[in-house]
Amino acid sequence: MKNLLVLLFVLGFSLVGSAELVFGHGFGSETLPPASIGDRDVTFSISVSPSIFDPTVNEHLITMNLFDSKTEAAIEHVTFEVEFLKNDQQLFKEVFHDETGTLKLSVISDDSDEISIQGTQESVLGGWLVDEQHPLTFTGPVFTSGGLYEYKVKILSIDSDSNVLKKPIEFEGGISIADHQYFNVDDHLKQSQKLHVVSYFDQIQDFNFDSNQLTFTIPFDWNQNFQEISVIHQEVRIPNTFSDFLSTNYDSYVNGLLLPHDITTIDDYSFDDRTVHTVITRDLLKLLKNNVQTSDEIIEFKLQPNDKVDFPLDFTTSDYQVFLYWEPEIIHAGEDVTFFIDFQQIFSDHHKHHVEYDFSVIQQGKTIYQNHFKGDIDSDYSNIHQVNFDSKYSGSANLVVSNIDGDSESKGNFIIVIEPGISANSETNEIPSWVKSNAGWWADGSIDDDSFIQGIQFLIDENIIQIPPTLTGSNSQTNEVPVWVKVNAGWWADGTIDDDAFVQGMQFLIKSGIISVN
Repeated sequence: MKNLLVLLFVLGFSLVGSAELVFGHGFGSETLPPASIGDRDVTFSISVSPSIFDPTVNEHLITMNLFDSKTEAAIEHVTFEVEFLKNDQQLFKEVFHDETGTLKLSVISDDSDEISIQGTQESVLGGWLVDEQHPLTFTGPVFTSGGLYEYKVKILSIDSDSNVLKKPIEFEGGISIADHQYFNVDDHLKQSQKLHVVSYFDQIQDFNFDSNQLTFTIPFDWNQNFQEISVIHQEVRIPNTFSDFLSTNYDSYVNGLLLPHDITTIDDYSFDDRTVHTVITRDLLKLLKNNVQTSDEIIEFKLQPNDKVDFPLDFTTSDYQVFLYWEPEIIHAGEDVTFFIDFQQIFSDHHKHHVEYDFSVIQQGKTIYQNHFKGDIDSDYSNIHQVNFDSKYSGSANLVVSNIDGDSESKGNFIIVIEPGISANSETNEIPSWVKSNAGWWADGSIDDDSFIQGIQFLIDENIIQIPPTLTGSNSQTNEVPVWVKVNAGWWADGTIDDDAFVQGMQFLIKSGIISVN
């Protein structure tokens, strides 16, 4: 239930060739380690805003800074050679000059064939001049999708327009524009549910949802230098109406390999959906590399609910850490469920022993349960609340602990699933498939009447076959089974009639006293 902050990556560097090269990779923005120019160390930073791709937004702002690493003073009169690439294809390569050391480029992305720039160029290196009041604007097919954008930047001059460096400083890295896509899938009731998938590394491809398993891929070079990567972060946002796919515990896989349990975390901060985060560290990538078997340059992610309930759930306020679990683990409408809540004070004064709070359950915007409680803090005993949900409330709901110590901003939200109630007199006539085999053998004479009747009676008593409530007749003078019942059994075995017709025959045998049920 912890909110995950947007990650800023700051990575290592290496020196190559005749120019000093500093390398990095980040989501949306990054600041690279210092590089030396004469007796100074300078630092380069770059950012792209907005950092999440939205097809309805076609304008992005690229900001680059060069500054003194010690004093943080801007380096002025800088000429930048900037190259951007996507999937190893060059998007643009241009030279820009900025008097202040902060280069701002307004990029308007469209489906045109080439980049167009409006402006003037300085005379020494031909760099496009940045207006002091406005960013330089150029138009073309640049940020047309989410994913990883590589950049290569050379610093050609600093301090004055004519001070051209004999040994340019090179910076290389990658900026991830988060790719987010929506996918409509069907739940078990054939109702459409919209899943929201976000990749903070590269573009989402090959999405599939089948048998309650979600898979998708992103491009990835397993042979690259992992020192250039901090983490790979993916999100799946599940609507709180999608009961099939809501779980307190999930399994995540990469290329078929099960990831450690702590790699996947759940965020129920929103009332509308649950966010499942998968964050893979550089060290884990190195371990996976030794075991991944694939000829494709991809990472395949798979996410599926795990039936094991992962307790306790928790959230943190400014004063308390709150833990929640319940029994039984599977909540059924019409049955008592006991919720256990523990409060741990973060900055304990060793004097306060009680806390007041609201406990409520909200479904589709309607409060179906609410109460105000006084609970214990840092106690060996949990605060216990017993609730019985009406059968009409089956489905997902939001369990909210709020107004802790009277603070309206102090609250936590959990998504729970209320399963339909289990009725002792279920009208469901689902019959195991192997019973059909026995019925077929009985119909063709392979087993006699007594053997079949005894078998059916046992299956009914053990609730393996569920028969609607039927008035039991007195014991029959004979155990002879009418011919039509045996014929029905044969037809049912070969699929000519449905389960209900077969059950009607069993009900007749109960009414006749031929089958005696407990």
